[in-house]
Amino acid sequence: MTARRLFLRQCGAMALASALPTALRAAPSGPYDHGLLWKITLGDALVSHLFGTLHSGEPRVIDRAAPLYTYIDAARVFMPELVADADAVNAFMAASTSDTDDLPKRVGRKHWPQVSQRLALHGVDERVQTRLRPWAALVTLLQPVGGAQPTLDEVLVRRARAAGRKILPIENVQEQIDAIARLPDATVMALLIDSARRHDEIQAGVAPMTDAWLAGDTGELARINSRLIGDDPALRRHADLFMQSLLAQRNARFVERLLPQIREGGVFAAFGASHLTGPDGVLARLLQAGCSTDRIA
Repeated sequence: MTARRLFLRQCGAMALASALPTALRAAPSGPYDHGLLWKITLGDALVSHLFGTLHSGEPRVIDRAAPLYTYIDAARVFMPELVADADAVNAFMAASTSDTDDLPKRVGRKHWPQVSQRLALHGVDERVQTRLRPWAALVTLLQPVGGAQPTLDEVLVRRARAAGRKILPIENVQEQIDAIARLPDATVMALLIDSARRHDEIQAGVAPMTDAWLAGDTGELARINSRLIGDDPALRRHADLFMQSLLAQRNARFVERLLPQIREGGVFAAFGASHLTGPDGVLARLLQAGCSTDRIA
């Protein structure tokens, strides 16, 4: 597996909570359970738009890019979740591996064979496996095996570049790394071992989550996640910490960075669909900040 491909698949796991079947989320019930494309208005500023992506290169997902080109071409600024340029790839790869071969020891003799076998399914060479940091191994196992590239997010970034739009990423790569790397070691290790143990179940969840996204049913994405989590109370506590870091805390940052641009108007922003939903989601936070939110599709 190339460094770039590993980077894209790993940062995709951190960027989209709906692609994380081990995560626990309460099934939401609210005004933002359906819809991927939203119109945002604030005062007299030009209309802005938000789109909830799926970090996938599946052909049916990529087909959803073309109808968005009109919005991107008309935007003053395009705000993707992240721009996966060469510097970002290099920074991510440097952070995801260590100089020591201690991952097997940290996972433990009992669980390492299964973790190693699962990592191999994702194309991670044995020489690299042992040097992966636990968080990097975890996000690797949470990705679809053999996931296609480019992702929808990359296709949209390419369109914005071709249209000559200003591109302003919502996050940088270090912020995405920190969202998971700063979790307690016990949480990362528990979820890593669980993800290896239930790897087949996680992979089986990819198709229904894709179908839910294609239907614009962001509420169902969360319900699928909730059904896939185990019944172990300790594991649920770890999953709660995981989702707090990947969603709630990042949602606040997203809104902090979106709002100044929305006040100027003409924004088209594209980020993981799971960030749209729920009482702490981006749309609810924008509403609280005085924006109007109207579903388009």
